[in-house]
Amino acid sequence: MGSGVLVSGGRVLTCAHVVQAALRLGDDESPEGLRVALDHPGSLAHEVSYASVLPRGWAPPDHERADVAVLGLDGPPPADCVPARLRHCGPARGRTVRVFGQSTVAPPGLWVTARLVGAGGPSPDWVQLDGSGSGDTRVRGGYSGAGAVGEDGDVIGIVVATRRPADSSTSWMIPVEAAARYCPLLGDAIADALPAGPAWPRGASRELATALVRVPSMRDPQRRDSVLRDTGDDIFALAERSAVLLEDVRGVVELCLQYADGIDRLAAALRWYERGSLPMREFERLLLRLRGTAEPAS
Repeated sequence: MGSGVLVSGGRVLTCAHVVQAALRLGDDESPEGLRVALDHPGSLAHEVSYASVLPRGWAPPDHERADVAVLGLDGPPPADCVPARLRHCGPARGRTVRVFGQSTVAPPGLWVTARLVGAGGPSPDWVQLDGSGSGDTRVRGGYSGAGAVGEDGDVIGIVVATRRPADSSTSWMIPVEAAARYCPLLGDAIADALPAGPAWPRGASRELATALVRVPSMRDPQRRDSVLRDTGDDIFALAERSAVLLEDVRGVVELCLQYADGIDRLAAALRWYERGSLPMREFERLLLRLRGTAEPAS
């Protein structure tokens, strides 16, 4: 049906649509109380495990958003299976990842490589992958939920969809930061997730707000709401509106600064809408400069 990523605590990260297919669930049906079977291709024990969706581990597809599930194993995994470490994807363009998946039309258990192009596809959460091979050596049906492994060996996302027709080399992944936004219980498995954010330099809030008011997606009220919704339900629910644009944006910045990854989440949402616009590039450069003068949190 698909693949998954074993992480610490006997948990498995995968796509919700993989679980729905395995359990033959309708779009509105809950997986509560049901179990799925998992094998462990990297293990010499050839054991089969059983797992069920954890509380707060279910985010089914919702208008091309979410599609994340976190399962809890009924027992320990095989002794020779080492949990993967998750890491925020961050800026994606030009990076190469490896993906190990179970193809539905080719020999199972194949590694393929792909290049991250950037935010794209029908969902603002998704990052586009372009395959570097052809035939069997590309992401295809059956790879949903498979981990995209970065250069450092950490998983930075999971495959969520492939492009039709079937011979296309384009696919998409959900980056780790988006998966954790839908299922926060993943937080302790993320290597670079900090309990507190950096101490931004004095005046950072003012500089960030000044740069953001130039970004078209923040100037348009409807687009701004879409950006905030993609930043996370917690921020969207708390963000207040003001008739004065600068005050409106300043409030968003102050709210995001209260979260360790708030500004990163806002920037990730904006990237999809802006597609590399000049004001967005200037905002990205400002982030890099401010981070260079920020102090680590104690």
